[in-house]
Amino acid sequence: MLSVLQNLFSESFVPHGHCYLWKPELVWLNVISDFVIFLAYFSIPLQLFYIVKHRKDLPFNCIVILFGSFIVACGAGHLMDVWTLWHPTYWLSSLLKFFTAGISIATAIALLTLIPQILELPSPTQLAAANAKLQAEIQERHEVEMALKQSQKMFQLVIDTFPQRIFWKNRCSQYLGCNKQFAQDACLQSTQEIVGRDDFSLPWKEVAQHYQDDDYKIMATRIAKLNTEEYREQDNGGPTWIRVNMIPLEDEAGGVIGLLGSYEDITESKLAEIKLRQAKETAEAALANFQKAQNQLIQSEKMSSLGQLVAGVAHEINNPVNFIYGNLNHIKSYTHELLNLVKLYQQHYPQPIEVIQNRIEEIDLDFLSLDLPKVVSSMQIGSDRIRQIVLSLRNFSRLDQAEMKSVDIHEGIENTLLILQHRLKGTNNRPDIKVIKEYGDLPMVECYAGQLNQVFMNILSNALDALEEIENQSTITNEQCSIPATIWLQTRQVNPYFILISIKDNGPGIPESVRSRFFDPFFTTKPVGKGTGLGLSISYQIVVEHHGGSLNCISELGKGTEFQIQIPIQPQVAIKDKQHMPAFI
Repeated sequence: MLSVLQNLFSESFVPHGHCYLWKPELVWLNVISDFVIFLAYFSIPLQLFYIVKHRKDLPFNCIVILFGSFIVACGAGHLMDVWTLWHPTYWLSSLLKFFTAGISIATAIALLTLIPQILELPSPTQLAAANAKLQAEIQERHEVEMALKQSQKMFQLVIDTFPQRIFWKNRCSQYLGCNKQFAQDACLQSTQEIVGRDDFSLPWKEVAQHYQDDDYKIMATRIAKLNTEEYREQDNGGPTWIRVNMIPLEDEAGGVIGLLGSYEDITESKLAEIKLRQAKETAEAALANFQKAQNQLIQSEKMSSLGQLVAGVAHEINNPVNFIYGNLNHIKSYTHELLNLVKLYQQHYPQPIEVIQNRIEEIDLDFLSLDLPKVVSSMQIGSDRIRQIVLSLRNFSRLDQAEMKSVDIHEGIENTLLILQHRLKGTNNRPDIKVIKEYGDLPMVECYAGQLNQVFMNILSNALDALEEIENQSTITNEQCSIPATIWLQTRQVNPYFILISIKDNGPGIPESVRSRFFDPFFTTKPVGKGTGLGLSISYQIVVEHHGGSLNCISELGKGTEFQIQIPIQPQVAIKDKQHMPAFI
């Protein structure tokens, strides 16, 4: 290795200057020329390397590096020529030329492989044409962008003119745009500020999760949400109603890319609708009350006319009945005397003449003597019954109902029962209806007697209707079939201020659905023509409104029905102190 280096740097040869005969002009001409060439050759690759370093996007960087290396090797060869003028190290010079030859061959081969690519590079003319085309495309794109901006401005202007709040979102439920009204609701300065936001960063973040869930549901199911009314609370606590519309957005391939939504404030129309509905309900209630009052007035007029008619008929019947009743006493006395006379005659003349004997046998004098007192007695009982009925009719009608008077409640109940006596009697289909009375010790009660008699009549009539139809009811139990139809009447004083009147039957009972509407005007379960639906409604009004009392219905299917009537003993005292009204038993 040492010998190789010694031969490499050996100066045993003749310096190259001898070839120039050491003529100064020739020697320095070669020296200056070779050195200038060396400097030029070294500056070129430095510039190439600088360009490659700062422009890594240039094509064929590899060949540039090879060219630079080749030029550096050539420059080194010229520098070696200056050295060998005085120092004959030709082995080193030859080695450098060999290195230069290798680089040059590599460069030539690399350049040969790149010739097709280099030939494909555009010429200056082509570059100019491409540049012109590029400029035209840039101009066209600029015009398209301007048109797009104008279109976007026009679109924004159009949606800003809509009173509805309009927005659109991407698949992640993030806003992509909105109109001016929506931006104002979101407390934003411009519509651009909405881009990229979600509902959690807007004033309605409390319900943001609900909105986001709605968005995902609409995009997942592809079912639009149309004309849906939603309620919101304003910051000032006032109500707000909005009508929401949201539809999924699809691309050309049919994939969901987001959603488009809008909503509008319908608070004013909603409040107007509520007011209109309330006004309608008020008008309907007023109309219903008017109709109720009108029908009750008609019913009251009918009852008043009926009362007057009953009182008049009772008065007209009372005179001849009293005449008949009074004469029946005389007839009874006369009949007794005549029969005694006939008996006395038979005792003194046991053998009458044939004509008299034939007449006695013809009229069956013995039977006549026994039956005639019975007939007269029956007539007297019937006449007395008629007098009681007439008296009950007069008491029931109570023409003095315009003012309150102290009355005996039991008398009103008894008068009502007497009028309904024909319905209590049995028929071919059923036995007599039993009436069980459990009267308590009641004081005189200040009331409208005629009105209360009407209440007793309505409730007792309903009880009789239920008991008469009990055979047709499917809810009758075996236990009920073995118990005779019965009405229980109970009265008692519950405290110093109120009395209780209970009217109970063992009929089929009333379903809850019917019982809840029992006191509604015109509600009836009876066939058409058999009931007006006003009886219990008027009874409720009489007891509650006219007397300050209470009326309650207690019923259970299969176990009968009970009406509890509570009325104050003295209405003025009860009105001043309502707390004395007891709860229903």
